[in-house]
Amino acid sequence: MRVNIFIFIIIFSLSNCQESSNKYELKQIVDDLNKKCPKMIDSETKFEGIEFIEPNKIIYKFTLINLSVQNVDTTQFKLALWPGILSTIKISSEMKKLRDNQTNIDYLYLDKYKRHIYTFKIVPENYH
Repeated sequence: MRVNIFIFIIIFSLSNCQESSNKYELKQIVDDLNKKCPKMIDSETKFEGIEFIEPNKIIYKFTLINLSVQNVDTTQFKLALWPGILSTIKISSEMKKLRDNQTNIDYLYLDKYKRHIYTFKIVPENYH
């Protein structure tokens, strides 16, 4: 019985170390990227930055600087952007650590008045 308890304690401790390491990696990614923000990606899109939400979620925040939410068909918006977002996550070398850590990733889009347009929610099942 003592051996089982000892093994459980070791496994529990190792899993906590791994989780702690993942958190550190994700926080480091966030800190590094946020140093470069805000940044214009193209003539319409400003990358505002990213946010880490424990235990394992990253939110990328974008503003569409020339668009108002009233002028957006969210169904068409999703259809237009979803394939590119998913492809980027699946193949980008910059996203490897996020994929390896099974990170949940949100892409949050705001209009020029900082009103919510749409949030793409990507879970590991989407990119593996």
